[in-house]
Amino acid sequence: MLRTRHWKTFTSSTVAAGWLAIAATAFFSSASLAQTSQSSSSHIHNAAHVDGMLLRAHFLQEQSYHDEAISVLQDALQTTRMTLGLYHENQFEILDSLIASEVARENWHRVDDLNALLAHLYGSLYAGDSEKLEQGLQKVTRWHVDALRYNLDDRTVPHLREARKLFKTRLQLARQADVPDVRKIERLQEGIRIAETHLIMQSDDHMDELRKQQALHRAWLLSSLD
Repeated sequence: MLRTRHWKTFTSSTVAAGWLAIAATAFFSSASLAQTSQSSSSHIHNAAHVDGMLLRAHFLQEQSYHDEAISVLQDALQTTRMTLGLYHENQFEILDSLIASEVARENWHRVDDLNALLAHLYGSLYAGDSEKLEQGLQKVTRWHVDALRYNLDDRTVPHLREARKLFKTRLQLARQADVPDVRKIERLQEGIRIAETHLIMQSDDHMDELRKQQALHRAWLLSSLD
């Protein structure tokens, strides 16, 4: 009888423990679901908030109120990073809008910084998607080429170096394509060649040689006047 009562007591304890485990699991599952629901609701709210900020920023840009638009866009960027993390493609639209306003203000240093951030994001997010990566890097390349073409900020060498690096990365992507675009490869190779040629021309040794030649030319001109 003692054994029987002992067995019944042990069985009751086991069953009770089992029910407690189930109850605990249900409790934590409910809590987890509640947290997930709250998190999802928070993300939706933040996304709607960011969309509203973008609409306001675009309106301000249309009115040429770029200082105000930049302030709104910076808040939108910070909110997006806090909500979705430092690496999310939702940042691209905000960054493009920021660049547009900084270009309007001719704040070229800031434009350069934002394009560097774009290149970093494209490289991080689309490392496995060569088509999207190429599209993004092409956009950033265009900034450096335009900065050189119009001499926007007197930073020739940094722009040449970045352009060459981007051309090389894009060339590698073009060569890895299932059906390589021969013309595109040739254009990228030409871009690399031009960038490297101008970098050599901007080097100290080249400038010293150029100054010597100019000095000799001036001396010859002066001697011919005698």
